[in-house]
Amino acid sequence: MHTTDTDEARQHPLSFYYAGLILVIFIWSVSPVINPYIYKHISPTVTSTISSLVAALSLLPILGKHIKELDKRLLSVAIPTGLFNAAASLTQKIGLLYTTPSRYAFLENLSCVVVPVLMFVFVRQKPSKKKIAAAILCLIGCFLLSGEGFGGGGIGIGIGELLCAISGILYGVNIAATGAFATRFYAPLYVFVHMTVSVLTGIVSTVLLHFIQVGGAPISPAYFEWNIPILIWIVAISLLSNTLCWILRTNVMKHLDASVVAVMMPFSAVLTSIFSILLGLDVLTPSLGFGALFVLIATILSGLGDPKKKSKLKKDCK
Repeated sequence: MHTTDTDEARQHPLSFYYAGLILVIFIWSVSPVINPYIYKHISPTVTSTISSLVAALSLLPILGKHIKELDKRLLSVAIPTGLFNAAASLTQKIGLLYTTPSRYAFLENLSCVVVPVLMFVFVRQKPSKKKIAAAILCLIGCFLLSGEGFGGGGIGIGIGELLCAISGILYGVNIAATGAFATRFYAPLYVFVHMTVSVLTGIVSTVLLHFIQVGGAPISPAYFEWNIPILIWIVAISLLSNTLCWILRTNVMKHLDASVVAVMMPFSAVLTSIFSILLGLDVLTPSLGFGALFVLIATILSGLGDPKKKSKLKKDCK
């Protein structure tokens, strides 16, 4: 017997779901500063494929009888959103090779601008003024973070920044479609389909991007080094970042608006920047500082939420 969203709302206060989202934000903030070390031994496309395979296999034991729910209705939503997620993950990981962890982390969160628009297109959900303001602030923050500093080189958009920005847009489509169409599905099963799609697309993209050449060099050369510590890192990150975080985020989106989730996610980039600076991968510049401040304000503003939705949820909980 499945519990409804209202039943779960009675069991947990709204703060419970914000706490889950904050945990996801923290875990996802660590990955960008670890990945550059992994890519010295295993290429991004191969890493992405292994991570998705680990996540898919880890979900099998907890699916149980829910595997019977794998029908056309679920697949019609999970496969397209899974393709957008796989494409976003791939462009994101390749983009990191050509930019810094801070830029990588912030530019992928351009999803915060895409989601409110798509939620209106999908379910005619009109964004509130707070969400619009938060999205604009987030966009400004990402714009500042793509530069080398005020008066110090201006806005520098290279292939790395472009790929990370495209990744953010693709993630935005995934978030909006999940929020609009997938909240009724069993979260681990939905994520399992995502990861399976990622494995298949990962294998294909690994081969294609290795053999297709531009200027005499592969677009993304595939390489693999049998390194036990690195493989352990990949498995650990996959279990936390893919399995745990995706299940948490999918469940959270049953209770928090997709636009709020999209605008809060860039706070992970603020944490990524802090870690990156501490590890010497980034340098603190005015652009980085002011960009992080704008994103932080946008995160807080989005966290205030929609008063109407909050009051409705409180009413349901009584």
